[in-house]
Amino acid sequence: MSKCSRNWVVRRLCETLLLCTFGFATHATLADTIDVRCDIYPKGADKPSGRYFCVYSQRQGYITIDRADGVYYDFMPAGDEVGNYTDRYGNPVYRQSGLGKDGYIFKTKSESVYVYWNTAGLEQ
Repeated sequence: MSKCSRNWVVRRLCETLLLCTFGFATHATLADTIDVRCDIYPKGADKPSGRYFCVYSQRQGYITIDRADGVYYDFMPAGDEVGNYTDRYGNPVYRQSGLGKDGYIFKTKSESVYVYWNTAGLEQ
């Protein structure tokens, strides 16, 4: 197991332990974090460069996506338009609904992150 994979597993175990230890995780708190599949499309590509198990979280409009390979996305709401964000470097990010009820697409400066609610087909 790579160092990045171990760090991700340790982070997930710590989150679970905290929720179980303190016991104040309500249904609403749990509903805003979910395991998802992420397909990564480099800018201009028509095929994904990778598929990853990810953890998607949304709290008060802020979105994080934590990929199993150690890549972490952090999107903050930008302006008054729904679906407009900035990343941690101030670059624009746009959320699109091109996946319908199956997920979201986030377009960043260099790639598109397709977030699917169903993780079927990924190795666990």
